[in-house]
Amino acid sequence: MRTRIAIVTIGFACCLGVHGRPQVAHAQGYGSLLTMQGINHRAALSAASRGAGGLSIGLPGEPSLMFSNPTSLQDIEGFQFSVGAVNTQRSLEQTQQWLPLRNFPTFSLMMEGLIDQINDPDLTEPPPDGFGPEDSIPRPYDLIKPDWSLKEPARQAYQGFAAASFEIAEMRVVGGIGAVQYANLDYYYQNNNVLSPSIGTQRPVGVPLPAIGQEILVDWTQYLQERRGTIMGYGAAISVGLSDELSVGAGGLILDGQSDDYEMTVGRGRIRFGNDNNVFYHRLDSVYARTRATGSSDYSGSEFSLSGMYRGKSLTLSLVVKLPSRISRSFSRLEERDTAGIPASSGDEGSDEMRLPWSGSVGIAFAVRENLTFGFEYELRPYSTAEYTSPSGETSRPWLSSSAFRVGADFSPVEWLALRVGYRDEGEIFEEAGNALLGDPVRYSVYSVGLGFTIGTVRLNAAYEYAAMKYQDLWQTNINLNSMRQSTLTADISYVLK
Repeated sequence: MRTRIAIVTIGFACCLGVHGRPQVAHAQGYGSLLTMQGINHRAALSAASRGAGGLSIGLPGEPSLMFSNPTSLQDIEGFQFSVGAVNTQRSLEQTQQWLPLRNFPTFSLMMEGLIDQINDPDLTEPPPDGFGPEDSIPRPYDLIKPDWSLKEPARQAYQGFAAASFEIAEMRVVGGIGAVQYANLDYYYQNNNVLSPSIGTQRPVGVPLPAIGQEILVDWTQYLQERRGTIMGYGAAISVGLSDELSVGAGGLILDGQSDDYEMTVGRGRIRFGNDNNVFYHRLDSVYARTRATGSSDYSGSEFSLSGMYRGKSLTLSLVVKLPSRISRSFSRLEERDTAGIPASSGDEGSDEMRLPWSGSVGIAFAVRENLTFGFEYELRPYSTAEYTSPSGETSRPWLSSSAFRVGADFSPVEWLALRVGYRDEGEIFEEAGNALLGDPVRYSVYSVGLGFTIGTVRLNAAYEYAAMKYQDLWQTNINLNSMRQSTLTADISYVLK
């Protein structure tokens, strides 16, 4: 019987499980170029704030909060400047679990790197009809295993602030300037078992089994994306006390950043899923194909925020609104390809941008005692309306909306010492593949502790944060268990001149 070969082409929308709605950034993300990945990872600017769960309210006298909440400047006395540093260490891991398929019994063993535990069949006595493709056991042509783990090198960032208070028309005015880490652009994704077309996809529909005499060709690759960089912000903020209880503020940042970008694809083979008179089989053809892309990106933009705060005797209320903004990226990229030992390369340059919508936070702080304050803060990020414009001018909305909830406490057992503890629940901009609740982003927890020391006119703050994120991507063929653990040490020192 002659075998018909049908090459099934499935576009990105199907591979990502999207149908009839804007494209969404799913966790696996393979097949898409590096664009604006990482710019949503905003950095907390203050060691005191990090120690108290990321709060921007209830922490007196911290100039490093001026861009998170401009009205916090009202707590500054005289002239104050501060310098600080952040050290971040992150580890990533992916574990793949492949499900046995009734029609292709050894396929899951091949994908999990366990096929070497199966011996080749005995071919010394052929059956009456002869041997068919189902009588062989495909084996990988490389030693790549499905699981991987990575401990990234530590990254440091530095920032500085200065603020001064004065009076205008009997109103208390405090202004400040600063240079801060706006966003940590570090991003990494790897999948050692990428199938194209994605035969395990669940939405909008799965890929059907091959018909009699038909073969479905599937490319099997290893895929990796990596970005290292940061966006810095340089700006000023001001706060005006309208009365003893009510104050307003505004702040702005000019953004400037750079990243190094890297992408790699390694061909592992071409899988042929076939049907020989209702006897299903899969075979593996050798493929030599390697693609490596290196480049850099430069970022620019701005961010402006408005805030208001009410301070009572034991109650403080706060509102912060960040205005719509735009971040632009210009990039250069060199792609090197090697197919069947024939190298080729090509360069690419261009620019794209991301338009971010307004976002905002509300906070409340209770002074339970003179030396003990509890704070709660909720931040809304309606990123599902963020609009990405590609180098060709096409627009899309690739992100999901997310939010953050923060809770923290600041306790001063003695005048010179502050003890802080906090927790925050963070939302990402992507969802799990095969997510049962469409549009529900991946979430993770961050735990923190901190210390503050005051010696005369010098204040020292230090904080430790631990973040843990786990999520699973689900297909009909496999489950990918992904995890991220991140430790962050932050310290700053302030000097007050009254």
